[in-house]
Amino acid sequence: MTDLNGGAFFDAEFVIGHGAAPYRKGQVLHSVFAAAQSILRFLNEDPYLATDTIQINARNVFDECIRNVPKIRNGKPRLTARFITTGNYLAPKEFINAITAFEKQISDLGYFSEADIKCFGRNELTELWVSTYSGITAQLPLFGSAPLPTIAGIEEAYLVVARAVDVVANLLVAEDGSLRTQVFEENVRAYLGGDNIVNQSIAETLNSSVTSTRFPVLNNGITIVSPDIRLQGNVLHLENFQIVNGCQTSNILYENRGQYDDRVMVTLKVIETSSEDVFSELVRATNSQSKVDETQFLTLRPIIKRVEQLFNSFEGQDGRLYFERREKQYFGKEVPAIRTFNINTVAKCVASMFCHRPDLAYRYPKKMYESLSGVMFDEENKEVIFYASCLTLYRLHLYVASSNVPQNMRRFKWHILVLVCAIIAGKDKPALKSKKMEAYCQKIIDKLTKPGEHALAPFKQAVEILETLGEISDDRLKRQVVLEEMLAAIPDSTPAKKSKRAAKA
Repeated sequence: MTDLNGGAFFDAEFVIGHGAAPYRKGQVLHSVFAAAQSILRFLNEDPYLATDTIQINARNVFDECIRNVPKIRNGKPRLTARFITTGNYLAPKEFINAITAFEKQISDLGYFSEADIKCFGRNELTELWVSTYSGITAQLPLFGSAPLPTIAGIEEAYLVVARAVDVVANLLVAEDGSLRTQVFEENVRAYLGGDNIVNQSIAETLNSSVTSTRFPVLNNGITIVSPDIRLQGNVLHLENFQIVNGCQTSNILYENRGQYDDRVMVTLKVIETSSEDVFSELVRATNSQSKVDETQFLTLRPIIKRVEQLFNSFEGQDGRLYFERREKQYFGKEVPAIRTFNINTVAKCVASMFCHRPDLAYRYPKKMYESLSGVMFDEENKEVIFYASCLTLYRLHLYVASSNVPQNMRRFKWHILVLVCAIIAGKDKPALKSKKMEAYCQKIIDKLTKPGEHALAPFKQAVEILETLGEISDDRLKRQVVLEEMLAAIPDSTPAKKSKRAAKA
């Protein structure tokens, strides 16, 4: 324990965490109430009757702080409390009311200068974990800057001009000299390459002795969003920043470093916000000036980022697939095209296999998005549905390429996904949000991860079913009724239950 008898002031903060089982609203709510009462006992009970040595030691530290309040900066310690569940926490009103009531109880005690009390689910836990290895701190010397007026939802915003060499050295280059690709994670489009006509034009402007000094007025510049920015003198300090617009410009600056001098300037728009809604709005607005497929903005949804993390968790395994969340994300990398799935293909896989609308994936993608976007990309859905459906399509592509599945079956690929899913996991499909869906999808993953006869068998059965239906015209394939005929041809995996009357007989 620190000696508080000196003349200096000390910061005192008590951090308390409480974990609960995977999210079931009633159980977790009860756990929150129980944890709140436990914290109140920790703070109030005299004598404190805990038997755990860690809790007893923590109470001794707390008592020592209270006895030395004049030595604590701001006069009182701070409290940080987190109620944590590994499920998907959606902030229902019952939880908000429980947290609000607990905050009032803490405030009424008068022990703390401030109390930060929140519930965290798996999304918040994932973000915290990612932040432990992706955090970036940077300082950028500026040539000039101008603050923007007060804007709703935005803490600070500046228009700044900086030397291109400083932008590259301080913001874009990692310690090992490589490009900091993680600062483009929130950009809806990855680098399109130096051969892209627009990027060629940027490079020509940058490297020309005549036009390079005009770069800040000829180029749209870079937009940076950060949860923490500070302007001290002519130095801009950034924490965990993202380049949400200007990915192409940034990459061209990096690739051409050393070919332009320190007279070349870059304009930057720097924005501080912690609001997810404002962040998404900024990404959409700053990328609307150039042609970006509207479906790319789906990648801003939190569930899509979690899907990417799930795909990446299969690194080194036979079932390793790559989700191209951002356009051209794997450009120039040694990633097999057959293992790469962009947002459109992923959506078609899920629409076919789990929404049972292969007809929309086959011919009507626009209608598919209009009808099913809310269903497919619901925040409560299990991320595994995206991986399992893409894994099935990946296996199908391999079997067609190797002639294990006839080439003429390619036109039925979206319907085959539905059939293979039902053959492996059963026709009784759980809801996309259901915990049962995880086990349902795991049957498919277990069956198809490794190649072999066991993985090929359900595809052969699907082909046999299609062949028994005779000639299927394109017009018929666009109708939902044909899928019902296909599914009806799959034998039920479990026998029908006998009625009670029949059982008695």
